[in-house]
Amino acid sequence: DWVGAARDVPSFTIEALPAEAFEALLVATGELGEVEDDDPPYELRTLLSPPLACWCQLDVVPDAGASTVGLSIAPVEGHRLPPIVDVRNAYITALNGLDWASL
Repeated sequence: DWVGAARDVPSFTIEALPAEAFEALLVATGELGEVEDDDPPYELRTLLSPPLACWCQLDVVPDAGASTVGLSIAPVEGHRLPPIVDVRNAYITALNGLDWASL
């Protein structure tokens, strides 16, 4: 249920084409929670673990040789919705920590 949801579009850019950006988001999600549903390479739905417990949808859009990521979050029952900026920053931190050569 996306009642009380927050949306950040566009949220951030990945300097990679959508297929590679999507793979990176999958790996980053492994650090932050778990994949609930996907439609590669354009849509990823996740359930993030505390302290960022929320449903999260990442929409990947091609953008001149890169990919722009839109971010939407919704509350998980029993948890407060985290600030969307915290979710965005957690994904950016996880992506920046990846070994892009191994993707």
